[in-house]
Order: sequence, then C-alpha cells, then structure tokens
Amino acid sequence: MRELSSFDINAVVAELQELIGSFIDKVYQIDKEDLLVKLRKPQGDKVFLLIRSGSFIVSTTKSFSTPKKPSMFAMILRKHIENGRIKSVEQHEFDRIVVITVVKGKDVFRLIIELFSNGNIVLVDGEGKIVMPLKHQVWAHRTVKPKENYVFPPAQPNPFNLSYKDFASLIKKSGRDLVRTLARDMGFGGLYAEEICARAGVEKNMVTREMDDENVKRVFETLQGFLKVFKEKRFEPVVVKKDDEILDVTPFPLKVYEDYGFEPVKGFSKALEQVFSLQPRKERKRKVEKRETLERQLRKQKTMMKGFIEKAEEKKREGDLLYRNYQKVDELLREVQSILKKKDKEKDVERIKGYDFVEEFEPTENLLKLRIKDGSEHVIQLDFRKGVAENAQAAYESSKKLREKAEGAKRAIQETVEKLKGLEVETHEVVEEKKKEKRWWFERFRWCVTSDGNVVVGGRDAKSNEILVKKHMKEGDRYVHADIHGAPSCILKNVDVNGKKVDVSEKSIEEACEFAGVYSKAWKQFGEASVYWVFPSQVSKTPQSGEYLPKGAFVVRGKRNYMRCKMEMAVGVVSIENVEKVMAGPVSAVKKRSNRFVVLQPGDLEKNRFAKMLAKKFNVDVEEMLKLLPPGDVKVVENRGLSLQEKKT
Repeated sequence: MRELSSFDINAVVAELQELIGSFIDKVYQIDKEDLLVKLRKPQGDKVFLLIRSGSFIVSTTKSFSTPKKPSMFAMILRKHIENGRIKSVEQHEFDRIVVITVVKGKDVFRLIIELFSNGNIVLVDGEGKIVMPLKHQVWAHRTVKPKENYVFPPAQPNPFNLSYKDFASLIKKSGRDLVRTLARDMGFGGLYAEEICARAGVEKNMVTREMDDENVKRVFETLQGFLKVFKEKRFEPVVVKKDDEILDVTPFPLKVYEDYGFEPVKGFSKALEQVFSLQPRKERKRKVEKRETLERQLRKQKTMMKGFIEKAEEKKREGDLLYRNYQKVDELLREVQSILKKKDKEKDVERIKGYDFVEEFEPTENLLKLRIKDGSEHVIQLDFRKGVAENAQAAYESSKKLREKAEGAKRAIQETVEKLKGLEVETHEVVEEKKKEKRWWFERFRWCVTSDGNVVVGGRDAKSNEILVKKHMKEGDRYVHADIHGAPSCILKNVDVNGKKVDVSEKSIEEACEFAGVYSKAWKQFGEASVYWVFPSQVSKTPQSGEYLPKGAFVVRGKRNYMRCKMEMAVGVVSIENVEKVMAGPVSAVKKRSNRFVVLQPGDLEKNRFAKMLAKKFNVDVEEMLKLLPPGDVKVVENRGLSLQEKKT
C-alpha cells in the first residue's frame, strides 16, 4: 500500500468528526510505533482509534491484545488526557498531520499525529509546550523533546487557499515535469498528481517551464473541481481491485483506475483496514516468521515425500528385475557362494569382477552390485549370502516401508498446509507489504547517496564488479577504486536515485573515494587508504598482449587522480523518496540524511556481534546488516539516536 497522501488524510479526518464529544477511556502503546486509544461515544458505544506513527490513523471496532504493563509514553498520556473529551479533530493546513484537541476539566491538550516518514505522536499542552513525544527528535528547524515549544514542520502549499496567480508561479518556477511538480512541490502525492493530469487531459511528463498559459489554466481549473469534492465531503470510498487482488483504496473512484474494478465500502477507515495490517509490528513479525518457518517445513516435507516415492518405486523395480533375470542372477549367486568356501579364491573373485553385468564385487566388504538392463540400466546391490527370491523379497519389503513413510509425509504436509491456511488471512497484508516495498536498481550492489545527491555503487564480488562496470558505467560517471589488491570496483554516477542528472562535484568525488576505501582490505590493515578515480573511457576489459584479466578485474589507462581517505564510515536510517532505508557510507553523506546513525572506525568489536546489535535497532535482518558493514571488526566513535547494548543471556 502506498503512503497516505494529504488528500487521503483529509478524507480520514472528515470521518473522524463523528468522534467529537467522545471520552478517552484508556490509552495503550501496543507496539513501538502503535498507539491504541479506547473511546466511549456520548451514546455509550465503544470504538478504538488506532494510530501508527508515520503511517496511518483509523477508527475501528476490532479488538487488540494490550500489554499488561503500560509504557512510559502511555502512562503520561493516561495521566493527562484519560477521561478527557475530544473537542476537535483537524488536519493541520494541508499536511499529513492530524491534530486532536482534548479537554479535561480546565486543561486543554493537543495530540499531534505526524503521518509522514519519520513522523511522531506528540502530546502538547495548552501553552504549546511538548508534554511528551513518542520519539525524541532533533531537526534543523525544530526540536521534539519534553518542555520544548512544539513547532510544526515547514508547511506545504495549501491548494484550498491557492490563487491562480500563485499556482501558475509555482508551476513556472519548477524545473520538474508536471506530475512531479504536483506530487512533490505541491504535496499532492504521486497518485493524485496523476489523477489531476488525467482529468485535465494534459501530458503528465510535460516540463512545467514549457507549459503555455492555456495548459496551466486547464490544470488549475481541474484542480478546483477536484477540490470541490473534498470541500463538500462528497466521499464514496472504494476498494480498487485487479484480478480479485486489492490494488488500492481511495475516497472516491479515480480516473487513473478506471480500467480496474471498484468495490464500494462503507467508510474510508473500513477501506484502509483492508490494506493496512492493524496488528502491531511485533505480532505481525512473529506471525510472518512463523509462516516462513512453516513454508520451509512444507518444502522439506514435499522433498522428503518425493524422495520416499522415488526410492519405493526403485526398490519395487529392483525386485521385479531380479525375478525377470532369475536364472542369470541365481547362477551368479551360486557361483559366488561356492567360491567363498574356497581358501584360495583371489583368481575366482577377479573372474567374477570381470563379468559384464557385475558392477562391483568385494567379498571382504560384503558387497555385490549388479548392472541389469531393462530399457535403461539399473545398479542393484545384493546380499550374496541369500538367494534370488530372498533378495527380491527384501527389495519389496523396503519398497513397502518407503511407501508408508511417504504416506506419513503426506499427512504431515496436509497438517502444515492447514496451519498455513490459518495464518494466511492474518499475514497476507504484511507479506504483501513486504513484497511491495520499493527497491531501486542500485540496491543489488553496495550503495550510498552523496551529500549532493549522486548515487554511488560498488561491487560485492568479482561477478558484481563485472556487471557494474559493463552495464551501469556511463559517460559522465567516475570509476573509483582503492589502490589495494581485491578492492571493489565503484562508480560515482552523475544521476540521482531517479536517474535525473546531477553534476559530479568535488564533494561527491571525495565521498565516493571514502566509500571505495572503507570497503577495501585497507579497513583491516591501515588507518588510511589510497584511492583513485578516473573517467569511464580510461577503464577497459582488454589486457595487454599476452596478459590475462580475471573476472571482475579491469585495466585502467592514463592519469589516475589519487586521494588519501581515512578509515571511517557511518551507518544510519535515511529517507530515500519517502522510503526508509539503512544506508552505509561516507560520514558526511549519512549525517546529512539521518538523525539515527553510528560512526565506525576499525576496532576490536567483533563484526558479527555488532551486526546483531545494529540489526535489532534498525529492524533489519542480520544478514542484510552484515552486507552493509566494512570487511573487519569495528569500534563506535559516534552515536546519535541509538542505544547500543548487547542483549544479555
């Protein structure tokens, strides 16, 4: 599911007006980012308000598991707003922020819910002072901590107050195409930006600076008609379906989805319930892990059953072949048994080994294997102390036991399938969410984004070095490499994450060199690394005559531009196009984009141990974290927004 836009939140807030006058019965923090508010309506009905920081807010009648011991945040909220009455529910400006005003006696509080990436839930008193935030945050323009004045994030243009003159000015000033101007500069979000373009009949990829007045006016007039639905609250929520799968939910049918099916639903919150998992993250994660375990178990059981059936058929075939070749096998077994009674039998043993249908014969190891043809060739191991019938019967008995095991495996498979069906509904949404998480091409490699916005990519091994240089190095890029054997090939791209051109600056070159240095063997050997950069035209796969280049290696010709780079890097959570990612790379690049990071240097903290600590803090797999860390042990020299402690056992 896409992120909620300001338009979606406008529709949600319209529905939440029915909560005005309700009393707050109880507040629970049911997960790290999830707040559950139990409400009592004036008529006595009970309803829950579920808030997921940075994601969504819905009213629901679903029941939830609540913790026995309240968190500090929940205790503070209970102290100040429990038994308070909801006076208003508003959208701040045209932003992804909901403000719930609560009156308790003579006191007035605001619960401010930020629904953008890295958002927060903040309780503010009547004087505008922060009582308690869900998360402490420090930004360039505001600080979200107790006793600080609450400051709203910088406001986006409010389309409801936008004159044609202001709209046209914003359009003309933008250097982007029309759809991105509406989506980013005006805060409409991608979906609704495309909808307005579609309704206006204007090409969405048109560069705004090249738009004539007629097209600008057409888009503005279309926007006014679109906004009228929101002003008049004429919502008709629908679930958008493609091949019976939920594609999206919207406050009313959209033109961009006219080729798909619409399923009307009573209430936008009800629609959101169908696409957002309302379960707490820990619970969702536990169930997804359980599902993955059952799926692994099912694959193993199916492989075992298939193996049992194949072996059972093979054993039955062996018994049949022995009876079909009864005389030939019987004569051989009698001859073998006669030879074994002799004292001097070496020559006879060698003679038996020479028979064309004897695969292997080692009397001292009780081993006799025959090669019998029946369309195809089969190798059968016999007990040479027994007759043909006894060997055939043993094969049939083995086949019977294997089929019984296959039946047992089949029953186990059915049980596992039933368990998976029980989890299917509960985990469907989070599994889909995981599948749809946006990924960029460069995430196949080591990567980072420089302070100026250039993408830097580096190989993980010889194969990815080869792919990186051959497929992704273009004119205008820079090839970067540490001057040490076995270092990765790195490319400083002259584009951003969306492929838009970004000039290569001295700062970006410096950061790309730092990136290449820390992922080389220099991390474990030196305090600094010598790193060079060259132009793509200087890099070749053609060696000198008589020389050989192994996979992943390249020849660099001409002048090399060297830099000395300190062995220091950072790992932190960053927002890339409103998608949260863990990025590792130059300290300056990570610091510019993150308020939760660690700065590392070579040290004596074992890499695997540290990966486990950091993976837990960033909520990613340990294997994924190991790929981000440098090739050696570390020490933490700076830490912001993280409490790093090993879990004691």
